[in-house]
Amino acid sequence: MTDDNWRPVAVNMSNFASVTPVGELTIPYGDMSFTELKAAYKERINELPDDRTGFLLDGMTLMADLRAAMLECRKLGKPVYAMIDVDSDLKTEHELPADAALIVMQSLGALCFGISSDDPDTLVDGIQRIKPFARIPLAVRPRGGTLSDGTILALLNAGTDVFIGLNDDCHTRFQNIVSAKKYSPAEIEYEDSLMLANERSAFFLEPDTTEISAPIECNAGMGEDLIAVCEQGGFDVLKIQVNSPDDALDFADNAHMATLPVMFSGDDEIAMKLAVMLYQGRALIDGTSLIDPDELKRTAGKYGAVIY
Repeated sequence: MTDDNWRPVAVNMSNFASVTPVGELTIPYGDMSFTELKAAYKERINELPDDRTGFLLDGMTLMADLRAAMLECRKLGKPVYAMIDVDSDLKTEHELPADAALIVMQSLGALCFGISSDDPDTLVDGIQRIKPFARIPLAVRPRGGTLSDGTILALLNAGTDVFIGLNDDCHTRFQNIVSAKKYSPAEIEYEDSLMLANERSAFFLEPDTTEISAPIECNAGMGEDLIAVCEQGGFDVLKIQVNSPDDALDFADNAHMATLPVMFSGDDEIAMKLAVMLYQGRALIDGTSLIDPDELKRTAGKYGAVIY
């Protein structure tokens, strides 16, 4: 959600150090672990120019890439903008939905989240659809670098905060429209439910009525258990019992089988940290854990989770 006094801005691509996908798939889709993916992004980020004002996560199509790059960029203390290319369904080519990506990126501390497309209608529709979930500024980037005046107005009225990569002519027209205050943003009814996500979906839960499953034990073949509980119905969240680092690794290998959001439960500090780090989404953490409360808060804050 942005401040009422915020004035939309146009930002040049030259302001950013652009972080592009490594191009490797993580387990279970490929051979690379998530920690190896983070290390690959660390190396890539360290090779970028250090005179830019911030980072732009550019062209990411998978949640793992967004999270790995975000976690490594964040260590350098510069603002991070996350941008994904979307189709008319607001999904990347690997089926990552824009709303899920937004929820995770803002939970990890991104300064801004945006969508890119060569279709103006997709940009306008996209901002309208994800604006209620935004707690940070939203951006658009037209792939061709230009927008009509009508599209600029429609995007401003939908609540777009940042325009990235406009060509010189479009930038001038944008500034004229903003300076003349020709736009009138619609009233936004912001989502006030608990927002969670995995790599395929966003979830919006009411804390008072959320139904959580019985604890699900972790093992190498737990995928069938996850499918069975999801198909059984009657639950909003899967409670994953993580008692050891091996449990965290086993769940990470099977997490793609879960069609519901998850809550991690357990009293082992290292296992909890590992489980939340490896989860490609935004998870709950069981607040009844015997882990030191301050440590639990640090883990939740670092990886964007919610103590419940």
